[in-house]
Amino acid sequence: MKDKVEYPEHLSEEIIKGALFVHNAPDKDEAQNRIMFLAEKLGNKKASYIMALLMLPFLMDIVERSEEYKEHFDKYKKKTLN
Repeated sequence: MKDKVEYPEHLSEEIIKGALFVHNAPDKDEAQNRIMFLAEKLGNKKASYIMALLMLPFLMDIVERSEEYKEHFDKYKKKTLN
């Protein structure tokens, strides 16, 4: 018997599929239509999770360019090399 895998709400299959549905839109207008469709179908909270997933690479780029991030990883590298 397999145990059921529990996912946090923001990583549920529904959210992942929604993000892929928007991501694979042929253009920005269709992506906007799909976002509105999902917001109506799933509600604003789940639509927000979908948008957050789609924004994650952009946000990671911003964080990785920050001085705080660079300082943290410089310290981490020094600790692991010693």
